[in-house]
Amino acid sequence: MPQFSLTDHPVGFVVGGARAADPGERYWRIAQFALPSHSTTPSTLPGETAFGYTWVPIDDEQCWIYTYAWNPDRPLTADERAKFERGHGVIAEVDQHFMPIRKRENDYLIDRAVQRDVSFTGVRGVAEQDAMIHDSQGRIADRSRDHLSPSDAAIVRFRRLMLAEARALADHNQEPAAPMRAEAYRLRSGSWFAAHDVPFEQVMVERFGDRTGHIKLQGDE
Repeated sequence: MPQFSLTDHPVGFVVGGARAADPGERYWRIAQFALPSHSTTPSTLPGETAFGYTWVPIDDEQCWIYTYAWNPDRPLTADERAKFERGHGVIAEVDQHFMPIRKRENDYLIDRAVQRDVSFTGVRGVAEQDAMIHDSQGRIADRSRDHLSPSDAAIVRFRRLMLAEARALADHNQEPAAPMRAEAYRLRSGSWFAAHDVPFEQVMVERFGDRTGHIKLQGDE
């Protein structure tokens, strides 16, 4: 079971999950959350392409999900762009209207033969498998019935942060400060191998040069 650590920063928090690796080492998967609805994936090693999301509400039951990929060290190649257009990993395959091809309305084109012989889900695509699990909770889930565990630490932190921001606006007319901190959104996530006794913030320094994964540009103080 992974052990989770969280560190707050000016526009959200970063979470790291540590798992046992080779003797004396731990494997860290590190993800960012930035207000109000941005997140990045945790598994990128140095030199690999990173992924992120922005979730934009439409109404109480629907939202747009903007998924993006970038490589900090080089431009994306034409082959990579073509792969993403076909759907890859957390990037869903979409139609000409940017709607997912495999979705709730068609049961995510689940293939029972594949489910029986190849994969547990029978659904193609990490993004589509994630959507299937999200949607299975119902259009509006009753969170008062959740049974949270230590592995849900980031979910708890997210909910408390969002509720605090909403209450500050509703009760005290205090607008969120995060939009005024544009430079604080220069955040990185990814994975790393570290000695077993290295604490999370030091892992962040080893991986990104900063305890929260903030990337400084040339000329920054």
